Amino acid sequence: MNRASPDQERRNAERQDFLVTCGWQTAQVMPLVDDASARKYFRLERRHDTALLMDFPPTAIHVDPHGIHDNPERPASVSPVLQTTNLFKQAGWRVPEIYAADEKRGLVLIEDFGDITFTEALTGSAMLDGMTQDALYLRAIEQLITLHRFCDGGGVNDCGLVRYGPKNLRRMLESFKADYLPLIIPDAAKRDAASTAFDQLLETVLPLCWQVGEVIIHRDYHVDNLMLVENGEGGDDCGIIDFQDAAIAPRPYDLASLLRDVRHDIGPDLEARMKEFYLAAFPDIDRSDFETAYIATSMVRNFRILGRFGWLAIKAGKTRYFDYIPRCWDMILRGAADNLPALQDWVDAHIPADARTAPAIAKTRNLSGKEAQS
Repeated sequence: MNRASPDQERRNAERQDFLVTCGWQTAQVMPLVDDASARKYFRLERRHDTALLMDFPPTAIHVDPHGIHDNPERPASVSPVLQTTNLFKQAGWRVPEIYAADEKRGLVLIEDFGDITFTEALTGSAMLDGMTQDALYLRAIEQLITLHRFCDGGGVNDCGLVRYGPKNLRRMLESFKADYLPLIIPDAAKRDAASTAFDQLLETVLPLCWQVGEVIIHRDYHVDNLMLVENGEGGDDCGIIDFQDAAIAPRPYDLASLLRDVRHDIGPDLEARMKEFYLAAFPDIDRSDFETAYIATSMVRNFRILGRFGWLAIKAGKTRYFDYIPRCWDMILRGAADNLPALQDWVDAHIPADARTAPAIAKTRNLSGKEAQS
């Protein structure tokens, strides 16, 4: 077994000291799978009680999720966790209670929602009576309706969150040009032409994201971050986690995140039914404006994801996400021809259909089959 480094030993001691302060020093501590950040989570068990320990040391580097800074790497902080927990509780969401926190040392003791995510329920490994795909997605949409009504009632005012504008979204898409386009357009002159035309496309499309206003967004709203939590009355609540990167952004952002998730393709029919259910709760929203804003926002999210996939392939040698690339392009283009023709035109002009696949990228980059699975 590898010996802990001095820094690890120091951090272990800080965690134990925090648990003593909280009265959980005798609990059994089990590490959970890390999320895609410097955060670590531990499940604590004592007698019949459980809790989660979030460990996010201030010495860690956190990538700015909001496109505010030229240098996206920022010092880690648990302050956004504390702020957004209080905010979403006010909005009516079921979020984990915070039992104790040490902001200076980056440690937070929170409620344990268990292990049944909507993803688990959808795959059948944890399917409960009546929990069909439609029923789960309706629950997820109901939570967005609750949040957006809170926002329409003034909840956005003085909430203290970052407010997105076109400049933020543009920064988020720099990686698409820098890290993804080279994977599919090896010719530098053609790539420069595509990049220039892409910038022109963004000038036209990004303002359309705000056609139906702005709300507080979770920013990573999908079925992996939604959970079935026992409510003590024989039923289950929709628990929501991983919301610390919340912001003020275009209204369709979380809806597009949920319904056009490359990892969980629900198909156009269910997507349309869920959008209709959402819009029925807000009859004053213009349907045509909403659809344009929805497609524009989905474009932003999926171009950003493609950029991330490119970065992981080029910088980290990880190409296992290539399997999701065709679905990304499907999400980008679904409905674009009728509602956002400038987007369709740019793709048709610069991204041939056979370049929107994983094999095309592997061929362009001369990746072996073995490397493509790394």
